[in-house]
Amino acid sequence: QAIEGFLAKCWSLDISTKEYAYLKGTVLFNPDLPGLQCTQYIEGLQKEAQQALNEHVRLIHRGDEARFAKLNVVLSLLRSINANVIAELFFRPIIGAVNMDDMLLEMLCAKL
Repeated sequence: QAIEGFLAKCWSLDISTKEYAYLKGTVLFNPDLPGLQCTQYIEGLQKEAQQALNEHVRLIHRGDEARFAKLNVVLSLLRSINANVIAELFFRPIIGAVNMDDMLLEMLCAKL
């Protein structure tokens, strides 16, 4: 049901490819991941994704003052979904089955 609610909200907002990418970055760059050692760096990436989304919405959807808030509701719906389900949605079609915690740690900390 959580996935259905998330998808219904996405479809009703007609989320663009850029908005989807910024939303994905906001969720994936999670500084609260247990065992993470580079939290400030990841928090910075998350803030950059949020700021980019806000700027995009202001430029593209000038007449819709509430759109950024609506997109944040989408984020709250997405955060209510289990991380493994999110990994299935975002990554399985591209790279196969993945463990979200391992992938984030490898992706973000290996480059520091």
